[in-house]
Amino acid sequence: MLRRIQKGGKLGVIAPGFQPNPDKLQKGIDYLTKLGYAVKKGKSLTAKHGYLAGDDNLRIDDLHSMFSDPEIDGIICARGGWGCLRLLDKLDYDMINQNPKLLVGYSDITTLQLALWQKAGIPSLSGPMAAVEMGGEILEFTEKHFWGQINNRHPEYTINFKDTETIIWQSGQAEGRLLGGCLSIVASQLGTGFSPNYRDSILFLEEVGEKPYRVDRSLAQLKQAGIFNQINGLILGNFIDCVDENDDQESFSIEEVLQDYFGNSHYPVLFNFPYGHGMKKVSMPVGVLSKLDTAQTNIKFVSLFIK
Repeated sequence: MLRRIQKGGKLGVIAPGFQPNPDKLQKGIDYLTKLGYAVKKGKSLTAKHGYLAGDDNLRIDDLHSMFSDPEIDGIICARGGWGCLRLLDKLDYDMINQNPKLLVGYSDITTLQLALWQKAGIPSLSGPMAAVEMGGEILEFTEKHFWGQINNRHPEYTINFKDTETIIWQSGQAEGRLLGGCLSIVASQLGTGFSPNYRDSILFLEEVGEKPYRVDRSLAQLKQAGIFNQINGLILGNFIDCVDENDDQESFSIEEVLQDYFGNSHYPVLFNFPYGHGMKKVSMPVGVLSKLDTAQTNIKFVSLFIK
């Protein structure tokens, strides 16, 4: 089972992809220390290799160092961007399996989280990052559903989405492992040995800054791979700035694209659930058993710290 993050414990902060903004990073570290946590800074936070936060070996060393360090309770990524897919064949999954710790992040960090579940059986948390939400004006809603899961001592954690902007496209109940993240990342990982088995899962997806036709392309890839016929339920988060501003050609709206794929699904489907690249987000525990019930308007996650 995962090592629990204790009050006053030590957190590792790393940048597995792009370089973080130094000012936002410092604000994020200050945020964590004010909450009583000690912080160990990875070398990647100040490294530079083109657009990456250090070369592949440095970023791999950072990940290995944080997982193997017995003083580190959990690992929070500074930001996403790109670069994590380059690392997957270099990670020591046996060592990580023997030192299970919570990895927090989203966007490009989706790549690491899916690989950690597939190769090491380690759940993670798709949630706020040190140089993004924590480095800005983090919303109370986001804090509540992040620290609420970190500090949860109960067997389950329940999210009631009744008073959010969530729309129920297909009603019903579903159970399964919660898997997913950023759509383009999920799609790019298919066909590798680091993509998890989605059968009987509850899939969650979000995206940012992709034109509708590019979202369509990623969805088509997942469909042709048979993913949508394997899952038990679907949670569509925020699709932010997914518009086509080219006046020279007609375009579908992002909602039309999503409706085309999931408007007649035989399993429960939520749309516009508060998760994604926006500041308001529910942290999503990758790899944990979950229950979705549209009649009760809630989702229940098994605690991250229970097998």
